[in-house]
Amino acid sequence: MFSLDPEIVAQALGDARFATWEWDPSSDELRWTSGQSEIYLHPSSEINSSQAWESIVHPEDRERLRRSAERALATETGFREQFRVQGKQGDFLWIFGYAKVARLEDQSLRMSGINIDVTDWAKALAAAEDRFTATFEQAAVGIAHVGLNGEWLNVNRRCCEIVGYSKEELKALTFADITHPDDLDADWAQVRALLAKERTTYSMEKRYFTRGKHLVWVNLTVSLVLKSDGSPDYFISVIEDITARKQLEAERDSLIQELETRVSERTIELERLLMTDALTGIANRRRLDEYLASEWDRAVRARQPISIVIIDIDHFKGLNDGLGHGAADRALKVIATELTRALQRAGDLPARYGGDEFVVVLPNTNPEGALKVANDIQVVIANLAIPHPGSPIDRRITTSLGVATAWPVKKGSANGLLLAADRALYSAKRSGRNRIAVAGSKS
Repeated sequence: MFSLDPEIVAQALGDARFATWEWDPSSDELRWTSGQSEIYLHPSSEINSSQAWESIVHPEDRERLRRSAERALATETGFREQFRVQGKQGDFLWIFGYAKVARLEDQSLRMSGINIDVTDWAKALAAAEDRFTATFEQAAVGIAHVGLNGEWLNVNRRCCEIVGYSKEELKALTFADITHPDDLDADWAQVRALLAKERTTYSMEKRYFTRGKHLVWVNLTVSLVLKSDGSPDYFISVIEDITARKQLEAERDSLIQELETRVSERTIELERLLMTDALTGIANRRRLDEYLASEWDRAVRARQPISIVIIDIDHFKGLNDGLGHGAADRALKVIATELTRALQRAGDLPARYGGDEFVVVLPNTNPEGALKVANDIQVVIANLAIPHPGSPIDRRITTSLGVATAWPVKKGSANGLLLAADRALYSAKRSGRNRIAVAGSKS
């Protein structure tokens, strides 16, 4: 059985509060056996009937809870529901309710159950499992005498309750008749081992079909009774209903999976944020450096060219001074968006390089292709016609671009390409801005 480290569970889930109860449908008497005062606003004397109980259940949950109880009574099974009730402080608490129906010797029905406060569900689950398991282990278990050919010789009341058959009905069947087909071979194999005296007892988890054709999980422990001459006589089977535990394990495993998924999603999101420029939403300098290094090494292996385009907004300080930082930031975001749209291939990476500079990494791109991309970018940005009252060049934003291409032959030397593009950008700015300069090829 999968288990969690107790210290981790304690930190992640903490303690839960629960209340146990018993309800007589014929008299509508609701009796709280423990824990009620810790959770609910009213004392147990005021929650002594189903109607009184419904009064503290959230209005949106009442009808669903009522139908579940009626269905459980009609089928003599049970239910498991999540609902809200008014708590001790007057607020609404989330409750996981587990209930089962039993038919007493006088044929009257009783419904008993446990309500677990799961308002803070992550903290409640471990404690709920511990308490539910403790309650379950103290319950009576089924006991049966089973013949060597599998017939039921004698069974107790709890065994009948577990499988839903009367004693007389079970005596007309064998254990194989109500065992799930997928579990039968393993059960018979254990029986043969007992008869061969290879072991004195065995225990297994298996499934029975109840009289109502529902599946019930049981923990079965079997030992062989011998006659006085040492020959096999019959089997003693101890049958423990573990259906609720199986359900709880499934819920716990689902919760663990959900928590793991959330951790994974948050890790991915954190990694994305670490690689993303907060203002523009495109790659930041860290992502640029990693991607350029990776693509450079790929180009070495593939013997392909790689190009870089650096884009600088002309006289950006004048934009800040003239329109303010807010307008300047909006301009950067618009340019980053259009820059991304202008790139045609999934492998082309746009990144923010500095305050007013952007870089585009172009894998497997020769000088002609890089120059075309640079021209396209310059046209796209010019067409945005973003006002720039502080520019001596134009009344709208213009850009200077530096382009460099390399045919890498050695891994780990990508910085030279970036420096070449930067020098080309410097040449474009020195030559009057609003133009593109191309560096010589690097290797």
